[in-house]
Amino acid sequence: MKRTLLTLSFCFLAGCATKPVTNEQAKDVPAKQIIDSTLLVKNADSGKVIIKRDSGFMGSACLTRVYVDGKDVADLDTAEKVTVYPKSGDHIFSAWPKGICGGGMSEQSGKVTENGTLMYRIGYGTNGDFGIYPTAF
Repeated sequence: MKRTLLTLSFCFLAGCATKPVTNEQAKDVPAKQIIDSTLLVKNADSGKVIIKRDSGFMGSACLTRVYVDGKDVADLDTAEKVTVYPKSGDHIFSAWPKGICGGGMSEQSGKVTENGTLMYRIGYGTNGDFGIYPTAF
């Protein structure tokens, strides 16, 4: 009985983790959720950064605010993405769940190169930890 309960508990927790989505699966963030469109336009000496939010139930009740170098960019819902074009160099990419959803600010650094592409995903792990992570998906 204990083993069955433990197995069911593990399956329940594993089901709460969010799942990465590919760039093709993620929808572009709607215009109404864009806070500052300055970085959404490609300029000379800029690179491409795709920040997407995982799909899944965990945290789905709230939007997640995305920042570049502390500047508000957009609020992402599940399976949405925003593509930004910061100038070449070192930058900090941040995510913070809004509303009642758990988790504090999470940040990742990245080196943007001209005509290069960086990709990050935002999601929750099986233990409820919230974060923004580099991704290959």
